Amino acid sequence: MDSRFYAFNPRPTRLALGLGACVLAVLTAWALAASRHGAEPFAEARAGLTAGLMLVFLFAFHRLRPRAEWGITLGPLGVKVARPFSNAQALELSWSQLGTVRRLGRKGDVLGLFFREQGRVLVTRHLFARRAIFEELVSALEKRVPTPPYDA
Repeated sequence: MDSRFYAFNPRPTRLALGLGACVLAVLTAWALAASRHGAEPFAEARAGLTAGLMLVFLFAFHRLRPRAEWGITLGPLGVKVARPFSNAQALELSWSQLGTVRRLGRKGDVLGLFFREQGRVLVTRHLFARRAIFEELVSALEKRVPTPPYDA
């Protein structure tokens, strides 16, 4: 088995975060204008809150940009999972460490990699550009680490 790389590229999520930041910038400007005219008693608080939310949206927009080796690599020795919001070293798991691979959530949009010992890694579908890439990753992992026979 040769290595296969599945890149994280959350375009729809980044688009939503960018659009949300623009809307929050408009709301911040509106609140600051209302505060300047003294029209509303809590306009300054609303401006601070919307400015803070805008900065959080921009931070998430920046952290979710596509980067080199940012994704999941399936190799002959195991799985290497990059962390979405961290610059820390990628999590490397050997095939023997993985106990089960299951879909979670109502729509099955979360992939759970459960360890044999204790712990798990959750990978959401929104980290990938298209659903087809996520489905290909799930099927490749399910082939390599089969689900338990009596899983409900």
